[in-house]
Amino acid sequence: MLIFEYRGETANLKVLAREIEADPHLAGKCTLTLTPLRQDRRDSLRHGQWAEIAISVVAGLATNTLHDALKALVERARDRGPVDELGPRPESADEDPESPEGAAQ
Repeated sequence: MLIFEYRGETANLKVLAREIEADPHLAGKCTLTLTPLRQDRRDSLRHGQWAEIAISVVAGLATNTLHDALKALVERARDRGPVDELGPRPESADEDPESPEGAAQ
């Protein structure tokens, strides 16, 4: 299983999650986890609440079509505001990063 993680404003990531759930290529093939981040700095100039979204995809389903659809939705989210990719990673640390399932696409 591959997990793609992104960090951004909570509202933007919620929209991204709804778009993923509505996308015909991604609906039912991804598991989404949205985690709010705690802001430690009170003097932060950021006005929005930040969160991370983890998008889990079964490795056998990680096709080019699915990856392209996910990439397009993330780019739309970036148009709305900052979204940082934390990178794809295998679900288990025991998986070989050099294997096709663990390699970054």
